[in-house]
Amino acid sequence: MSQEIQARKQLVQAPGKRRSGEEIRSAILDYLHMAAEQTGTGLTAQQIGAAFGIHPTTARFHLEHLVEQGEAVRRRNDSDGQSAGRGRPPVIYSRTSTNHTQEDMISSLCMALETACPDTGSRDRAALKAGQAWGRALARQSRGNAKKGMSSSMTQTLLNTLATLGFAPVAAEPDSASLYLTSCPFLDSVNAHPIICTIHLGMVQGIVEGSSMAARDKKASVSLKPLSSPKGCFLKAATADNQPRRKGKQ
Repeated sequence: MSQEIQARKQLVQAPGKRRSGEEIRSAILDYLHMAAEQTGTGLTAQQIGAAFGIHPTTARFHLEHLVEQGEAVRRRNDSDGQSAGRGRPPVIYSRTSTNHTQEDMISSLCMALETACPDTGSRDRAALKAGQAWGRALARQSRGNAKKGMSSSMTQTLLNTLATLGFAPVAAEPDSASLYLTSCPFLDSVNAHPIICTIHLGMVQGIVEGSSMAARDKKASVSLKPLSSPKGCFLKAATADNQPRRKGKQ
């Protein structure tokens, strides 16, 4: 937990000093913002209550107040399949401004790409190329953030990066690079801009190609099936040997 959030927590919990509802809600908004930056996901009332030392019902009261004010949004997390037969899935709260900023950014980029490439073929190629460049940059960043002397496998790099971006990846099988993306930070924009999925496909290719464990003579073999399962999008990634070089080429 960062010093900023820890300070907010202590402010709310400070004994002998009653805090106003607005102060508590401001602290909760900061906490939601930090959670989005660190994990790409929102939080439940139970998690907020635990962080601030208040009852989940009290936390839910403040969160719903933020929703009414337009400062936060809520959704039901029914993608993990753990709630079947056990009542309703948990409600996830996230800060509105973060979601809107992401949605506006991706929509603007997609419209620019669609305008620059009016035909479908050139648009898909440009989207894939842009996604690959993005993925390679993410892979470099992941390697730079890794501790000295430690290396991450391609699968772990992919899991970590996709989790940070808010895709909530879940391994389809143990020790496998087959994943379910159970969340999408740009889901609201996908219907209007299907090219987003092509950008994401290229991004994963770039991550795989640029990961520390991917050999230089290998390229990414990646398939993405958007919303093909109740769990979300199905992603399969691997490295594949390049085709043999022709004679005379070094």
